Amino acid sequence: MFIVLEGIDGAGKSTQAKLLAEWFENRGYDVVLTKEPTDTPFGKLIRRLVLTGGKEGIIDGAKISHEAEALLFAADRAEHVDKLIKPSLEAGKVVISDRYFYSSLAYQWARGLDLEWLIDLNRFAVKPDIVFLLDLPVKESMNRIRSRKVKSEFDKIFELQRRVRENYLKLAEMFPEMKIINAMDDVKTVHNQIIAIIETLLGEK
Repeated sequence: MFIVLEGIDGAGKSTQAKLLAEWFENRGYDVVLTKEPTDTPFGKLIRRLVLTGGKEGIIDGAKISHEAEALLFAADRAEHVDKLIKPSLEAGKVVISDRYFYSSLAYQWARGLDLEWLIDLNRFAVKPDIVFLLDLPVKESMNRIRSRKVKSEFDKIFELQRRVRENYLKLAEMFPEMKIINAMDDVKTVHNQIIAIIETLLGEK
């Protein structure tokens, strides 16, 4: 089974991914917990691109285009799929990913790239069995990530996250595997909602 958690910053994806991995492990499943960007050379380059000082589109002082950025994410994902996701699924393991190609669609679309081009770029990606979209109002997202960002970045980040959230909700209408979960609920409630859906998929309910 291949499971993905998506959502804007601060939605609780990493927390829920870890809880879900523990739930499966407690039931005897072999679990692979992963994330995007990955720890491959491509992923490390992306982290320098989007995380260093909050300067999106900057690598070693040089600005790159949004198209180049999207291609870099796709290259990292291609390695992720080929080296980890496909082999793990073929071995019968449960794969849980904190972000996947839906993040690229939501974020790169928000930066003005063509959605169909982005979808075509990621057609190689293995389709997940279920994608949990942890939906959160942008104001709450900003409150949760306040400690991670400097004040001067907030207006720019708020507007980007607003567009990304809108895009995620549009994508949920396009991709039937995406299920919206209210991330305003407490951690345990969100986890229980996710588990209820997983149990249905597994035929346990």
